[in-house]
Amino acid sequence: MKFHLIILAFFTISVLVTNAQFKIIAEGPVFEEPEKGSAKILQLKNGNTAFFLRTGREFNLQIYNSSHQKKVEQTLPSDFGKKDLYVRAIFELNNDIVILIGVSEDRVPTIYRWIVDGTTGRLKSNEKLAELSKVSRTAGYSIVFGGVPIPNFFVKKDPDGDSYAIILMNSFEPDRNKRIEIIWYGADNKEISRAYYTSPEEKYKYLEYLDMVVISKERVSILAYAYNTKASGDNEKVLALANLNIGDNVVSVVELPFVKNMLVYDAIAKYNPVTKRIITVAAAKESKRSNEYSCYLACIDPESKKVEYSSPIYPVKASEMQVELFGRRHPFTGLPQNLYINNDGTISVVFEEMTQISSQYSTHTELGNIAVSKYNANGKELSSCLIPKSQLLKSGALSPFYLSYREGNFTALGQGDQFKSFAYLNGGEKIYILFNDIEENWERIQKGKITTIQSVGDCDGYYYNISGYKTLPNRDFVFGKPEKRQNNLALFAVSEYNKNTNVYVTLKLEKNGREKGVRLVWMQPQ
Repeated sequence: MKFHLIILAFFTISVLVTNAQFKIIAEGPVFEEPEKGSAKILQLKNGNTAFFLRTGREFNLQIYNSSHQKKVEQTLPSDFGKKDLYVRAIFELNNDIVILIGVSEDRVPTIYRWIVDGTTGRLKSNEKLAELSKVSRTAGYSIVFGGVPIPNFFVKKDPDGDSYAIILMNSFEPDRNKRIEIIWYGADNKEISRAYYTSPEEKYKYLEYLDMVVISKERVSILAYAYNTKASGDNEKVLALANLNIGDNVVSVVELPFVKNMLVYDAIAKYNPVTKRIITVAAAKESKRSNEYSCYLACIDPESKKVEYSSPIYPVKASEMQVELFGRRHPFTGLPQNLYINNDGTISVVFEEMTQISSQYSTHTELGNIAVSKYNANGKELSSCLIPKSQLLKSGALSPFYLSYREGNFTALGQGDQFKSFAYLNGGEKIYILFNDIEENWERIQKGKITTIQSVGDCDGYYYNISGYKTLPNRDFVFGKPEKRQNNLALFAVSEYNKNTNVYVTLKLEKNGREKGVRLVWMQPQ
């Protein structure tokens, strides 16, 4: 598939626009809106911007130079044939683009690494990195009924450095101490260390990878869920942390005391470079019968692997505002979607309400109100705000922490759902929540009502400045108030912010009546 230029009279090639909070510094040429596949924007250290559109096995690439002019438009060659493939990560490394691709080859999960030149768009290398054990045809029963994790690959890059790590989840390996393998790579894409994640004190039959943080050139810390079942002897469960230090070929593992013996749905972790601590958010419940999850925030010293504090969290003030607006029968019921470390070392946890709507033929997800809680380095809540919204996703079910899963990867496009959900932007001195909505919803919210967005045709991009202590922040148009019959949406889900240059790049959809097209837009949060 090639990008096609749409020539519309109302579109201009480059405009300089200023509004209250976002200064548009450049706009690229208009092209046809991508409605299928998946997409991602990357900002490179050489000043270039890359826009990827993946459709099936094709990877289409546009590269814009530091002057925001399009210099490359091409399709990367692929030799995967008809094999199923999935992208595990995409990131910039030394002005190149690294793409980690999982492929199923005769039921053998395999991971490849593509390195793409960040200037020419040329595929420099295509290398097989690792493969897992062959998955038997009956493995599905163990996954569905036995709780065995799906064999898979996971990738994380140091957000402030040039190293990355790959987890090999070899679920059907008979030796429990060889089911999770960590491979750590440096800026030159060469292996630094590799090791297996062993079961703590050989006590646990099952190990499930949850998340990891790559801390510069010091270590990789891996968070996992270690557990037994009644069938395996006991029902003990625990979160465990393992460190792989540079030059090591073994990892040191320690149990974490919080949420012990609880059913952990999932957990995510981020490294706080200000305090040099790992921050973790976990969602857990007491038993299978319980329908309620509790959320926990914990701070871990990665060197000693000791938990310095942990406590349950819930956006109380945001819930009180929601009850004030929508009535006492509607307290906030959201679960965490992501964890952010702000420039000053404070911690933000973003919650979002989710409702699964199932019928005989399909499953949809209704995404409700957002709450953001900010904590200081000691875990004390500083503020909590509510951002009302309602969006119906048509293309399937989402799960808690989906925003975290989306980081560093492509975002799926389809049925307009890519324009729903929201983005968190730490734009230097101010923090924003961005999403698309209809204009009249703001007035309806003041009256305790809200229109659920099913089609985005009448939506525009909005921002909420959540930097202060206002429980219900105001909102405004990201691209300025549009003219009559015009709408300006943004594909915030594929956007990228560069904190070093204070530049935010997004894909803007412009509509003028029945005519529409998209373009890349470079903005500076003010």
